[in-house]
Amino acid sequence: MPRLLFAAVVCVSSAPASLAVSPAELLAMLDRSRPGLRAISTPHELAEYYRHRTRPLYRLSEKSSPPDIEAAGRALRHEFRSIGIPHTFGPRIDWTFDKTAEGGLAPNNEWTWQLNRHAEWLALSRAYRDTGDEKYAREFVAQMTAWVRDCPMPETAGNVPRSPWRTIETGIRAAQVWPELWFRFLRSPSMTDDALLAFLGAYIDHARHLMAFHTTGNWLAMEGNGLFHIGVLFPEFKDAAAWRDTAAGWIYAELDNQVYPDGVQIELASGYHHVSLNNFLQVYRIARLNDAALPADFLKRLEKMFDFDVYGATPARRLPVVQDGGYYDVRPALREAAELYPDRSDFLWYATDGAKGKPPAEVSHAFPYAGYFVQRSGWDPGARWLWFDGGPFGYGHQHEDKLQILLEAYGKSFLADPGNYTYERSKWRSYFIDSPSHNVVLVDGQPQRRRGARNRMEYVVKQPLPHVWATGKESDYVEATYDEAYGGSAGKGVQHTRAVLFIKPDFWVMLDRLTAIDGNEHTYEALFHFDCPVRADGLRVLTQNAGQPNLTLLARSGSDLSVKIVEGQEDPVQGWLTKGISAVRPAPVAIYRAQGRTAHILYVMAPAPAGAADPVRAVEPLGADPAAARIVFHDGRTYDVRFTPGKPAAFARSNRP
Repeated sequence: MPRLLFAAVVCVSSAPASLAVSPAELLAMLDRSRPGLRAISTPHELAEYYRHRTRPLYRLSEKSSPPDIEAAGRALRHEFRSIGIPHTFGPRIDWTFDKTAEGGLAPNNEWTWQLNRHAEWLALSRAYRDTGDEKYAREFVAQMTAWVRDCPMPETAGNVPRSPWRTIETGIRAAQVWPELWFRFLRSPSMTDDALLAFLGAYIDHARHLMAFHTTGNWLAMEGNGLFHIGVLFPEFKDAAAWRDTAAGWIYAELDNQVYPDGVQIELASGYHHVSLNNFLQVYRIARLNDAALPADFLKRLEKMFDFDVYGATPARRLPVVQDGGYYDVRPALREAAELYPDRSDFLWYATDGAKGKPPAEVSHAFPYAGYFVQRSGWDPGARWLWFDGGPFGYGHQHEDKLQILLEAYGKSFLADPGNYTYERSKWRSYFIDSPSHNVVLVDGQPQRRRGARNRMEYVVKQPLPHVWATGKESDYVEATYDEAYGGSAGKGVQHTRAVLFIKPDFWVMLDRLTAIDGNEHTYEALFHFDCPVRADGLRVLTQNAGQPNLTLLARSGSDLSVKIVEGQEDPVQGWLTKGISAVRPAPVAIYRAQGRTAHILYVMAPAPAGAADPVRAVEPLGADPAAARIVFHDGRTYDVRFTPGKPAAFARSNRP
C-alpha cells in the first residue's frame, strides 16, 4: 500500500487509514517451517498463537519502584510531557504536534520526536502492572491503535521535524519501549485480535523501516538494537533471521567504528558514550536470554568501554559533564560489568564501593584517542582530580572546548563544565555549546571554531592528536595544543598550548602559552568557571565555601595581567551554568586578561580541605623565563617549576622558613 508523506511531516489523516500490515499480509509472511505455524490460517489463530507462546523470553520490570500512578493518570487524561514541557490533547492525539512552535517557547524539534518515544505508554504499563486495573490497558490499546492508524510508515527515512518515524525513535521504540508494552498487555482483555495484529503489523513495519534506513554513531546503536530485538522477539517471520543477522553485523562493526581503541565512543560525550554502551549491552542481554547468535568475542570487545567509566569518573564515581553529556553515575554500569567480567577486580571494587575487589591498577590515566587525560591523587572520595581535554572535536554533540580543564577536590566541584542544555534554538543553547561557557582561552573575544566540516568523519581521528603525557609517583603532566581557527575567521592566527603539572598529592601548576603566528597583537582571555562563590584579591581568586573545602587560583604573567569576575550576565551571555537540562543558574567566571603577540600565563591551583586556610603565599618569578615560577606555600614548602615545550615540566622542592 502507498505510504503517506506530506513535505516534512508524517501526516495525521482525518479518516482512518488501512492497517500498515494487514492480517492477510502477516499470515503470508510467516515462516511455515517453524513448529506451531503450519496450521495457522486465520487472524484469530495468529492472535491466539501469540497469546499462548512461551518463547522467546523477555524480562518485564518488577515492582521495584513506586507505582507511577500519577503519570498514568495524566496519560488517561491525554496530558503529555515531552522534554519537560507539558501539553494536553483533546480526544484525539496529534503525534506530529510541536508544542514549542507556539509563541513564547524556544523552537525545539525534540518535543515531537520525544513524544513519539511513548513514555506515557510505559507509565500506563507500570500502573497496570501495579494495580491490575483494566482502564490502563484500555487506554493503551486506544492510543496505540490510533497511533498505528494515524502514523503510517513513510517512504523516506523520516529524519525530519515533526516526524514520528525518525530512525532513532524507531529503534528506541522497538528495543526499549514496545517490548514491555507487548508482553505486558498481550493477554489483557482489552487487547482484541484486531488490536494485537495492528500492534504486530506496526512492529513489522519498524523492522522494514530500519532495514531500509539507518545512520551512524549512537543512532546506529539504537537502530541496530531495535532491529535485533524485533528479529529475536518475532522469529516466526521469514525475514526474522535477516533482521537479526543484519543488526548483529551493524552492532559488531560499531564496536570498532564508533569506539576508539582507548574505549571512548567517538562522540566524546559522557552520556552518549553510555547510550551506545547500553544499546550494545541490550543486544547482548536479549541474545543471551534467547540463545540468539552473536560473534564469539562480542563481550570481550565491549569490555574496553567500561574502562572509560573506571578511569574517567570523578571521585564521586560519576563521569563528568563533557560535550552534550550530563553527569553519569558509573556504579550501576560497573555492577553489571562485574558480573560480565568476573576477572576484573576493579569492576567489582567499583560495584561494591570498595568492599570487595581491588582499586584500579592505575591512578591517573590517559585516553589518547579521545584526548581525555585524568590526573588524580588516589581513589578515595576526597581525592584531588583534574580532567584535561586535548583531543578531537568529536563525531557529534560537540562543544568548542579543546584544552578545557575540570577540577574537583575533597568532595567538592570547583572548575566546572557548564552542562548540557536542551537542544532548542536559543541564546542559551548557543552559549552552552560554545567556548565562552568553558574553561578555555578566547582570542580577541572570539571562541574556538572547529565546527563546519562537510563530513563529520573529519572529526574522528585515526591516531591520537599530538600531546605529551607522563604519570608517576610524584607528578603527572599533560600538554596539548589548539592551533585551529577562532571566531569566523578561517585563518589560524594564534596557537594556544596548555600544559598542566600535577604535583602530587595536592596542587596543580598550569601554563597557557599563546603565540601569535600571524605576527599581530591579540587580547587573550582565560576563563575559569566556578561551581561555587568566589572573590578576587589581586590576581588571586578564592572560593568562598564557608566550612567546606576551597580552592585558591593564583596567576602571574610576564605581560600585563588582570582578572575580573562575571556572574549572571546576559548581554553578552556569560557566567552561567545549567540547572537541569532546560534551566540556567548564575555562576561566577574568573576572566584573566592579557595582551600581546605572545603571552605566558602561569597559574597555581591549590585546593584546601574544610577548615584549612588559603595554602599559597606567593607565586614569584624565576629568573627571566616567563614559563617558570617559584611557588611558595604558607607551610614553608617551596617549588621551583619550569615548563619546556614538548617535555614534562621540571620541578624541585625545598623548604624554607
